Amino acid sequence: MAEHRILLIENPASLSVDLGRLRIRREGYSDSFVLPLDIAVLCLHHHTIQISVHALRVLAEAGAGVVVTDAMHLPCAWMLPSVGNGDLVRRLRQQIELDAREHKGILWQAIVQSRLSTQAANLRTLGRKGALRLERLVKEVAPGDAGKCEGQGARHYWSYLFKHDFKREKQGAEDNINARLNFGYAVLRSMVARSLVMAGLNPALGLGHCSTENPFNLADDFIEPYRFVVERHIASGTFGDFDGLARKELLRFVEQEIKLNGAGYRLPAAINETIASFVRILDKRAEKLILPEDALPLALSSGKAWA
Repeated sequence: MAEHRILLIENPASLSVDLGRLRIRREGYSDSFVLPLDIAVLCLHHHTIQISVHALRVLAEAGAGVVVTDAMHLPCAWMLPSVGNGDLVRRLRQQIELDAREHKGILWQAIVQSRLSTQAANLRTLGRKGALRLERLVKEVAPGDAGKCEGQGARHYWSYLFKHDFKREKQGAEDNINARLNFGYAVLRSMVARSLVMAGLNPALGLGHCSTENPFNLADDFIEPYRFVVERHIASGTFGDFDGLARKELLRFVEQEIKLNGAGYRLPAAINETIASFVRILDKRAEKLILPEDALPLALSSGKAWA
C-alpha cells in the first residue's frame, strides 16, 4: 500500500503513465516521474491539470487516493481505491453488528479520550497554558461521551492554542489559520478514508459520527485522534498568506512520527495500525483500539511530504 508521499500539484500539468511510473509533464520543465506505490495521496490543485484514465487506474491499483480541490483550496472530490480487500460483505455485517452493541460507545469513549489527551500534549509541547483542564477532562469521558466532553474540550483547547480572539470556522473560512486547518484536515481525512477502504470497511458507518448525510462518518471518527498532528504543525509556524509555498510547507505534517504503544510510527503507518486494531475488534480478536499517545519530535522524521 502507498505510504510515503502527499504529492501536491499546483500548476498546469499533464499526468500519464510511462513504464509503470506516473509521469508529470509541465511546459518548460523536464518530465518528473514518481512510482505510484510511493504516493499516499495525489492532490490536484489547478483547474487545467490533465490526467489520463490509465493514470487514475494505476494510482487506484497502487492504493493511492486522489483529491481535487476547489477555488477555496479545499477538496471538492475524492477518488479512493476499492481494490486490496475482498472481504467487503463480511466486514459490512460486522460493522452493522457492532452498531447495535454497547461496545460501540466504549470505542467512541476511547477516541474522545485520545483526542483530549493529544490536545493537552499539544498545549504542553507548544508552551501554552490550559493542558491540566484537558487532562482532567479525559477522566470524565463516559461511554458514548454522554457528558459531551469532546465539545467542552474543544472550546477550551481553541482558546489556548491560538490567540484568544481566534474562532474555529469549518466552512468557507478565509482567515489564514482556519484555511490551514481546513486544508490539513481534508488531506488527513483522505488518508484515513483510504486506509478504511483498503481494510474493506464501509466509511459511512461511524461510531460517534452518525449523520445520514455523511458518507464518511467512520473516517471522521478516526481522524479525531490524529487532528493534533495538523494543529501542532500549524501552531508552531507562522500565519502569513496561505499561498502555494505555505500549502507545501503545511503538508510536512505527514513527516511527523506518532507514538503508539510506546513505539514510533510514520503517520500513514500509524493510521493503518489504528484501523487494523479496529478490524481486530470486529473479528473479536481484540477489545481495545490502538490510538495515538503523542507525536515524536519532527526532527526524527526524514520522509518527503510533497513534491
